[in-house]
Amino acid sequence: MVLKVISLRYLYEIISVIVGISILLLNFLFIAEAIPFLAPLINVLGGLIAVVPPSWVFYSRYKRNKQIEQQFVVFIRDLTDSINSGMTLPTALEHCSNKDYLALSPFIDDMVAQVQWGVPFKKALRSFARKTKSVPIKRAVTTIIETYKVGGKISDTLNAVGESLLEIGKIKEERTASVHSQIITSYLIYFVFIFILVILQTFLIPALSEVPGSEATATTSSSVISTSAFINFIIVQGFFAGLVTGKMAEGSVVAGFKHSILLITTGYTLFSFASQFQLQLF
Repeated sequence: MVLKVISLRYLYEIISVIVGISILLLNFLFIAEAIPFLAPLINVLGGLIAVVPPSWVFYSRYKRNKQIEQQFVVFIRDLTDSINSGMTLPTALEHCSNKDYLALSPFIDDMVAQVQWGVPFKKALRSFARKTKSVPIKRAVTTIIETYKVGGKISDTLNAVGESLLEIGKIKEERTASVHSQIITSYLIYFVFIFILVILQTFLIPALSEVPGSEATATTSSSVISTSAFINFIIVQGFFAGLVTGKMAEGSVVAGFKHSILLITTGYTLFSFASQFQLQLF
């Protein structure tokens, strides 16, 4: 009964998280002591299995919403052209529903079906905006409805709304292009941070630990503590640096998840292998 309620997508996410966490626990309890050199790779594998599927779902929703907003501009332009050619609004809607607007098509088909069944255009349009869950579309629909109420020329309003959305899209593209160098700088700063931690872990801390009269156990304990602290630094720094990078590049924190995963995975792998090299060296 539970499986009928939970969709396959969410079930897949739950399974991936359970599998990933299980791999991490097995590695921590058994594999890390038996085969230390493979421990970082297994940690990366388990972490990716646990984190990537849920993050991919969030990012897919973001990309889908972005596609809906882009196709809405195309739909508005086609609807304006149809009305200007002499079609009535219901006929123009039906004509546009025959075209492919990718992720937006199901919402358009639903709106056309409501209008054909006698639902007032304003109500169908509000329902359309609510179902898309897009703030720009809701704003555009509000403008269209207000114009429709006061008896303004709907084609002029649609044209103005379409031009406004196109201008907003151009501004977003220009912003992405303008922050490209800042994104590269953000990545470079993170990897410089990793390099500094590697130098500290591999050379400086072992040198400071070699104090006359100190015991080997104290040295090992200090090394383990510093390694754990550095790994925490890498994860926290990579996570937030990725979110900031996504916000700068695409204007969305959700878009930063892919940067966070890339930074954490790369930084952890580099630092872990450097730590293994330090253990072999000393």
